[in-house]
Amino acid sequence: MTLAGCVCLLAATLAAAPDIARYDPRMAVDGIVVTNGLKWIDGRLLPIEGRAFDDAEHYYDRLPAGVTTNVNGGVRSMKHHTSGMQFRFSTDSNRLVFKWVPYSPSLSMDHMPSTGVSGIDIYRFDDGIGEWRYVRTGRITSAEGGEVDLGWKPGERCLVNLPLYNGVKSFSLGVATNASVTALGPRRSGVDKPVVFYGTSITHGGCCSRPGLAFVNIVGRRLDVPVVNLGFSGSGWMEFEMSEHLAKIDASCYVLDCLWNMDMNGRRSVKANYEPFIRNLRAKRPGVPIVMAEQCDVFCGGPNEKDRFIKGIYDRLVAEGWKNLVYLPKTKMYVGDLEGTVDGCHPNDWGMMSLADAFGEAVREALALPRR
Repeated sequence: MTLAGCVCLLAATLAAAPDIARYDPRMAVDGIVVTNGLKWIDGRLLPIEGRAFDDAEHYYDRLPAGVTTNVNGGVRSMKHHTSGMQFRFSTDSNRLVFKWVPYSPSLSMDHMPSTGVSGIDIYRFDDGIGEWRYVRTGRITSAEGGEVDLGWKPGERCLVNLPLYNGVKSFSLGVATNASVTALGPRRSGVDKPVVFYGTSITHGGCCSRPGLAFVNIVGRRLDVPVVNLGFSGSGWMEFEMSEHLAKIDASCYVLDCLWNMDMNGRRSVKANYEPFIRNLRAKRPGVPIVMAEQCDVFCGGPNEKDRFIKGIYDRLVAEGWKNLVYLPKTKMYVGDLEGTVDGCHPNDWGMMSLADAFGEAVREALALPRR
């Protein structure tokens, strides 16, 4: 039932979360119900990051509804995945219950478990060490939905990573009936605009065991920066239209990691697509740093033809006077051993940590962030 006479739920400052409304305790609030001794809050009322477009077909989509046939079908279908999206809040509740219903009934893949594809990850902020610490994974075994129930220290900050290779039809948070939920304030890093990652299945999150271990999410936690994940499995082709969508996001930095999905010729051609893409992005967002990543390869034999081609673009742009351009070679990825993938290509959890080291340093350089 809809709760009337509720207390104020989201005492966020408008500066910290301008899209979070204040709710009048004298009025009924859509999306808030009380049942079984808990107050349930619809996810659409929670402070969310990684959701870059309001004009989406579904609330939790990663791209706007108007993505056209100029962008390949993989992107149009996988825009429903919630990779990179996360709730960040604090609460004085002593209990948290999370419920979610997946967008797709396909909960797992042959090389990626349901915990990573369709599960959620919960973290708490440890003030003693100044870092986010893993708490629990919300596991899911049915397309009807998943649920995780845990005790919580009132006042602690919470981060919830949403599914990587599935979407969310609905999400709700249950808290104590007298509890409040508050958006978090500005970040210690000083970076409140998102780092936007555009790339392949690896950027998308394949194939780590749980959402918090996708390298994009690791980078966000380590550097204390918001992230937007626009990785699309098999579909990072760098079509010109995609540069237009990226440019609509008021980003602190862009990371381009598409080479695994591209060829030297054809519709997904590096030769045809890469330079027009990056030039349009810079024209639309002048001065915003861009990271150009080579093709990560666990069996690295040195730069391949595509790597050499984009290095040529990088050198030419620098010679033209471009600033805030960072080049990330593959030699910094998958270092140490050959145990970093599930199949010779897609990283496992160990490989994700290695990629997070490499991409994290590139983003740190691009944003001129100090080491903590």
